[in-house]
Amino acid sequence: MEEEDCTIFIEELKSDDPNLKINAVTKIVSIAQILGPVRTCSELIPYLIDIIEEQDNEDEFLIKLAQELVNLKPHTGTNAHLLNVPLEILSSMEEPLVREKAVESLLLLAEDMPDSFFENHFFQIVQQLGQWDNFPSRISAASLFPLTYKHVSFEKKNILWELYKQLCGDDTPMVRRVCAGVLSDLAKIKCQPQQLLTIWETLLKDPVDSVKIKAIEGSQQMLKLIDDNNELDTHLQAYFSLADPREKSWRVRYTVPECLESIIEVVDKTILKTKAVPVFQQLLKDPEPEVRSITVMTIYNLLKEIPITLKDQFLPFFQALSTDTSQHVRMSLAEQICKISKQYTVQVVIQTFIPLISTLIKDDVSEIKIKLAHNLDQLSQTIGPENSKKHLVPLISSFATEKQWRFRLEMMSIIPKLLKVAGYDSFLELQEIYLDKGVLNHYQAIRDQAIDNLVPICENFGYDKIRDFILRCISKQFEQPNYIFRVSAMHSITKLRDVLSIDDLLNLFKDITSKSINDRVPNVRLNAFKLFSAIQDKLDYRTQNEFKDKSRFLQQDDDKDVQFYASTI
Repeated sequence: MEEEDCTIFIEELKSDDPNLKINAVTKIVSIAQILGPVRTCSELIPYLIDIIEEQDNEDEFLIKLAQELVNLKPHTGTNAHLLNVPLEILSSMEEPLVREKAVESLLLLAEDMPDSFFENHFFQIVQQLGQWDNFPSRISAASLFPLTYKHVSFEKKNILWELYKQLCGDDTPMVRRVCAGVLSDLAKIKCQPQQLLTIWETLLKDPVDSVKIKAIEGSQQMLKLIDDNNELDTHLQAYFSLADPREKSWRVRYTVPECLESIIEVVDKTILKTKAVPVFQQLLKDPEPEVRSITVMTIYNLLKEIPITLKDQFLPFFQALSTDTSQHVRMSLAEQICKISKQYTVQVVIQTFIPLISTLIKDDVSEIKIKLAHNLDQLSQTIGPENSKKHLVPLISSFATEKQWRFRLEMMSIIPKLLKVAGYDSFLELQEIYLDKGVLNHYQAIRDQAIDNLVPICENFGYDKIRDFILRCISKQFEQPNYIFRVSAMHSITKLRDVLSIDDLLNLFKDITSKSINDRVPNVRLNAFKLFSAIQDKLDYRTQNEFKDKSRFLQQDDDKDVQFYASTI
């Protein structure tokens, strides 16, 4: 950038045209490079402060300015703290996006800075913002509190702590919400542990739901501050009490199971049994479907930590949920039930979970069946080969009559994993339905999946065992009256090129291409050339030359696309 351009952009920063201003603000780093550190600090930064304070600025301009200001850091020499002032002003503005971007830039500015920067400059920002009358400033102060506290002297730590306690009782819920949101960061740096736990419990009881939710989300780090089990028991009671149906907000009750996984690792297993089990049983019958749904999604984390006698207490709840009035709850159960079954004995799975799965797989909502089908292979690993053959293979067979093609596609996709457990005999049982409803399906996606499956099935059982079936699949596809199937047969050969033996590949290629080049449908004729190109490296020179000689006449074909592909070989 030339100095003349630099002057223009500086003037445009005060333009009445919003587009010119935004374009100019993207150039302030280039402007600083031309001005140098001294003039950037003495002229550019004060100029930008004037613009922020005096101009009637668009929010989009201020957001961009907040973003670009931190990029001036390398161009201020040893005076990076001068950028605090414009960012402090921006972080006190009412527009949330402007304020959030300014706070983000302040945190980036402070990154890797020495303690003296916080002691002499950053501390004042937090203190001033926290004491201003306008609540947006106090919100920003709370966001900056953890980083500042970590780097200042003991005396200033105490000042900041008193300020934080004051903000936690602020009249504005949004300020308290941010204070609750930084609990985890404060716990990580062991900031006044006992007092912080007291504040946490106070925020858990806040009258505003969003504050409670933020406090719940910080529970893991808060509980890590506790060494004594009796004290842990007391604080967990405050956490789990928010799952009580008398808690009016379902969003608060929703957050309790949502955060369970994060706190399990810091909770004594004995306490977990006494506190969490009854709470989760209550949540599974919560009046709000969203709460029941998230509880089902997270309950595996609890089941893996409790003894079998307590796990069995949840079985009636799962049975009730399989016919829940909410499809979202049934969908969550369908997604998790196979994973949940891993926590139970094979006998319980067969007696309880298989009937539930049979119920869910007949659900009227296709998404529920798709979720269930996607995870059925997990169940096969739990119950073993014989039980998979007895209980799951029939479920796979039932997909043939399903009207929803996406469910049939999902069922088709899990067949290789299920057969890996159920064994070769199950594959023999499925062959006819697999051919008819999979390989010859009128939906291309299902046909393609059925052919793709043959690769892992071949890896499981060996080529010799399924060779005849593979050849039969391709032949049956090519024999169909609809030309789309003849095209699919050629695609199938391409997909299976590395599975088929060389002799079988050559024989299929010769047989199918000799018929395809004379097919009445142009699309079939041109796909013969696509097949040749796809497997050419597998063909010997004699076979290649024979095909070229036989198909050369198609270079004068009536169809231009066929002519093109014929000319490429």
